[in-house]
Amino acid sequence: MSAVYDSSATHSSLDSAASRSRETSKPAASVDAKSGFLFSPLIDLIFIANVFWPLLVFVDIFGGTTTHEGLLFWQIYFITAPHRWITIVLVSVDHHKSRDRRWLFAALALAILTVCVGLQMGTGSLLCLGMIDYVWNAWHFSSQHHGIFRIYQRKSSVKPNRKTPDPFETDSDQPKTLRRFAQTHGSLLQKIFFRGFLLYVIARAAGFGWTDGPFPTLPGMEQLDWLMLVIPTTLALSAIHRFTRSNDASSASMFYLLSVMSLFTALLLAAHYQNNQLVIQLALASAIFHSMEYMSIVTWSMKKPGSKTVNNPLTRLSKIWILFLIIFVLVIGLGNYLLSRGYFETWVTINLVVAFWHYCFDGMLWKGPKRPATASPSGAA
Repeated sequence: MSAVYDSSATHSSLDSAASRSRETSKPAASVDAKSGFLFSPLIDLIFIANVFWPLLVFVDIFGGTTTHEGLLFWQIYFITAPHRWITIVLVSVDHHKSRDRRWLFAALALAILTVCVGLQMGTGSLLCLGMIDYVWNAWHFSSQHHGIFRIYQRKSSVKPNRKTPDPFETDSDQPKTLRRFAQTHGSLLQKIFFRGFLLYVIARAAGFGWTDGPFPTLPGMEQLDWLMLVIPTTLALSAIHRFTRSNDASSASMFYLLSVMSLFTALLLAAHYQNNQLVIQLALASAIFHSMEYMSIVTWSMKKPGSKTVNNPLTRLSKIWILFLIIFVLVIGLGNYLLSRGYFETWVTINLVVAFWHYCFDGMLWKGPKRPATASPSGAA
């Protein structure tokens, strides 16, 4: 009897302690989900959301030619180049993501190298490769920005507050039908409009539709610019509304979306008024934005718990990742700079090949093949 009593008392105390633990952990979990930051608010806002980009553009505008050339030097050699070369490292050592696909990666790398060398030798110019790079890079830009935004959305586990009144909600059948349609196809529509807007801006920044641009002038392009601005405006207002009223979005996803959309809106307006110098300055800020967020997401994936196995070489590398990243950036940056000084055309060709590898492998790495789900111990229990 005493043994049973002691056991029941022990279980009772444990249950009450567990209950108190759950109760105290709920607010903290809710706050963490509501914020949704991958590292911390400061790190995410600086290195992923890149909220400093207006300051960078301000310095570029008022700093003169010398400042712009200095920013361009650091962007090309120590930011953009390392963020492309790091993909090769991930493919080489991350056996968890590239498992069973090493021959596919090798075949694609050889095919891309063969095509690039063949085009360069056949045409005697890098113009064709440069055009391919711009188009492929535009798709890569839009995919990466939208992908990181989706990471932030999935990071937040905040449930919608159904008690919060929705100003757009009525009792008619039509809004209900629209709501069901949005719930079913909302992600697809967001993907189309998000990426489509970025692709349109990149095309306009390249001179598409300009009066003195390299492409034929199309009537109605200037009017279309104002129509396209409805997309970032709608996305931004929707994110703010969900965060402030519906409690269905994290602050991290909202800040990231606002930062990306404001940058590309500014770039579209600069292209609309055909301000070539401002387009170049905003494009520089966009390139830094893109590369910084990529390196940060790679670092987050390296540090994310439970994503690597013990025998994976990437596990050992992750323990010294920050040191490795610093050395890697310095080596790649200096190597690219020295090579460009003596063998400029060779340097450009090598970096175009690496860029194509980066575009191709990046999508394959982050969208690895789905593996059959295994029963967890808790599920089996």
